[in-house]
Amino acid sequence: MFESRHYQSAALDAIFDYWQKEPDGNPLVDLATGTGKAFVIAALIREIMQAAPGARILMLVHVRELVRQNFEELLRYWPGAPAGINSAGLGRRDVRAPIICASIQSVHKHAAAMGPRDLVIVDEAHLLPQSGDGMYRKLIAGLRAIGEMRIVGFTATPFRLECGRLDRGDNRLFDRTVYSYGIAEGVRDGFL
Repeated sequence: MFESRHYQSAALDAIFDYWQKEPDGNPLVDLATGTGKAFVIAALIREIMQAAPGARILMLVHVRELVRQNFEELLRYWPGAPAGINSAGLGRRDVRAPIICASIQSVHKHAAAMGPRDLVIVDEAHLLPQSGDGMYRKLIAGLRAIGEMRIVGFTATPFRLECGRLDRGDNRLFDRTVYSYGIAEGVRDGFL
């Protein structure tokens, strides 16, 4: 079993604390590059699946390298996790596994095939457009048409130049940034 760093545990606690207060809320976690977002995502997935074994989770990223990285981190943290990959770039198209690590390009037109998902995790959440009908928004709308779900985002920068903070504005997907751990803290604590 892996030992989490203090801020990784604090990020997980912040997500679950937020969901205690806002059961339908969509939190955002801001962790500096290199501080282990993939580990936090893996730990989040395992905790949710242990609490709700029938849960169905979709973890989204924008490049195959991150699909592979997050999938491998999940299996390192939780060997035997009921997980699959849906990524054309990796030559895999799983739609049935309870946990699917996917590239948005491979699944954005296939919400029905993905089936109902209880949670969508978006790594690199700053890539989601604040408005419009991009791939992420199309998939999320399709999944919401199938059933209710939560969304949690992870990013190293909760800000977009064209629209500002990801947790502000009428068209935002994330309700609130529940935890931040920046470069300065990582350097101070000796992790960066």
